[in-house]
Amino acid sequence: MKISLKCLVLGLILPVLPAHASVMYTLVDLMPDNTSISSGAISISDAGHVLGFTGTGDSFVYKNNSVSWLSVPRYTSVTGINSSGVVVGNSGGRGIVHSNGSTQIIGGFSGSPFSSLAYGINDAGQVVGSAWNTQGNQRATIASNGSLTDLGALNGGGWSAGNAINNSGQVTGESQTPNGGRAFITRNGQMVDLGAFAWGVSRGYAINDLGQVAGTSHVTNNEKHAFITTVDDQMIDIGLPGYTSEAFGLNNAGQAVGYFSDNFAGENKRAFVTINGVMTDLNTLIAAEIGWTLITAHDINNSGQIVGVGIAANGVVRGFLLNPVASVPLPASFWLFGSVLLGCVARRMQI
Repeated sequence: MKISLKCLVLGLILPVLPAHASVMYTLVDLMPDNTSISSGAISISDAGHVLGFTGTGDSFVYKNNSVSWLSVPRYTSVTGINSSGVVVGNSGGRGIVHSNGSTQIIGGFSGSPFSSLAYGINDAGQVVGSAWNTQGNQRATIASNGSLTDLGALNGGGWSAGNAINNSGQVTGESQTPNGGRAFITRNGQMVDLGAFAWGVSRGYAINDLGQVAGTSHVTNNEKHAFITTVDDQMIDIGLPGYTSEAFGLNNAGQAVGYFSDNFAGENKRAFVTINGVMTDLNTLIAAEIGWTLITAHDINNSGQIVGVGIAANGVVRGFLLNPVASVPLPASFWLFGSVLLGCVARRMQI
């Protein structure tokens, strides 16, 4: 590969602009006393509760350097936790809410023999998920105070699914449309179609308190890109050309987290966080000597703490917590030169 002299000169002579410091993180292994057991972290609250699971089917909450084991059925799929430490998940095909050692099952629609599922909870205790109505159609739902609300579907579609809920009760997820599954947001009790990239399919995975959504949308049949929406519902592609990516978490600062991969099957995953809207490999933001490879980031809270799954130095898949620390500024000329140089390389390599 050759880099032209023009590219090098441009990197040196373009005006120097103010630069932001690079973000760095310290990594916490959530189960340091059980390093041979595989684990993962799926959600983090604004109060710092980390919801995790093990390969042996147990679920736990990590907070203040301590692990509390949850008395939920083994192999429960835990999915979300709020700032009061209330956990939601799914067990035996049913949505559950677990609080203070007690587990309650979320019922289905009246008259329907089908159950419901739970995928997220906000600080008011509203649970987002889905349930099957009497016609057998899956519908996005909010469960609150013993009642279950059907959020409907886009354009009269048959099915929908809720994946996340913010503290205002807005929901995002996916709904059937004549053009395929589409990411949606609820506004004033109505579903709004967030659109999609070129291939027409999208899904919302996370929503912040400003009403921004993060998720994924297909740009081709075998390539999907992570996206973030603006507050006026414009979908922004934050993916990398030639790479598949999905965004699973989003905080109020607009930072998204997820993974990117060099193939559609999702192999060779690398966890990412967006910095100033740019997808950044989290593996470049932790100390290399710890020997971890971060595979997927599942969630980020409003303090910038990130949780997910990685491969520890001993080769075991483990859940992690990343805590942001004071950053070390780099000269603005470094970032500018790097971006110009990368642009030239990208044009050469067409990545």
